[in-house]
Order: sequence, then structure tokens, then C-alpha cells
Amino acid sequence: MELTFECPECRAVGRVKNADSATEFVCQSCQYKRQAKAGSVTPEGVCHCPYCGTEKLYIQKDFPQGLGVTIVVAGFAWATYYWYYVRPLAAYAVLMGSALLDLILWKKVSDVAMCYRCLGQMRGPDVKPLGRFEPFDLEVGETFRQERMRVAELKERQTQSVKH
Repeated sequence: MELTFECPECRAVGRVKNADSATEFVCQSCQYKRQAKAGSVTPEGVCHCPYCGTEKLYIQKDFPQGLGVTIVVAGFAWATYYWYYVRPLAAYAVLMGSALLDLILWKKVSDVAMCYRCLGQMRGPDVKPLGRFEPFDLEVGETFRQERMRVAELKERQTQSVKH
């Protein structure tokens, strides 16, 4: 299983190819080390994040959102061109074509397990989410976002108190 994570110290993005068997994760930029959480992958699939240990994970498609929005906007613009020249069949064909392209990409692209706490991304053929991880839940995501904000604020206060 491949893990993509963000270093909590320098904010650099790191990748580990065999995260399920790693004992520690090291940032390539600042050499920050974090112990891997053991037992994150069982034969049934992922049970918790190997980077931070939380069991709160969600599933999403491993597809760049910007590309998806570009496909939709391009289809809309092209269809608008045909509507302007009163060619409704061509406009409908473009809209159906962009919807079909979106459906094909949705079927072909694999899932990625995402961690709410550290925003780590777990990819690979052995990422089987045990059926208990749902798509993104805004309430849970906001809870963890608030937690990240509080931790950052505490770190900033500590660095300010050290300076004074």
C-alpha cells in the first residue's frame, strides 16, 4: 500500500511505497520521524491510518477534481456554442458525451482511502476499506479541521512564548 502524507513540521509532501510494512515515516525535507502505527492493514483491508492511527477514514475516487471540473465546463461551453447557433441535437450530443466520459472515468478510476485527521492518502490493490468507510462526511471532516486549527494555534503560542 502506498501512503502519501504531509509532514507536520515543514508541510512537505512525502510518499512511502510499502506503508503497511514500514516501521517509521521520515520526511525527506526536514528529516522529521514518526513511528508507524502497527496493524493498519489486515487481510480484510485497511483498518486505521498507518501515519496517525485514527480509524476515521473515508473513501473517494483517486481523480483530480480540477480535471473533472474542466470536463464539465468544457462540455457546457461547447454545448452553449451549439445552442447559440440553434443546433439542439448537437448540444444534447455534447452534453451526453461529456456525461458519458464522466461515467467512464468514474468506473475506471480506483478508490483511495483518506484519513480525516492527517489527510493521508492510502492507495494500492490491498486498500480494501472493509465496507465500513463511507464517502466524505462534512460533520466529521469539520471536527478534524477544527482540531488541526487548534493544534496549529497551540504550536504558534508555544513558539511565541519561547521567543519572549
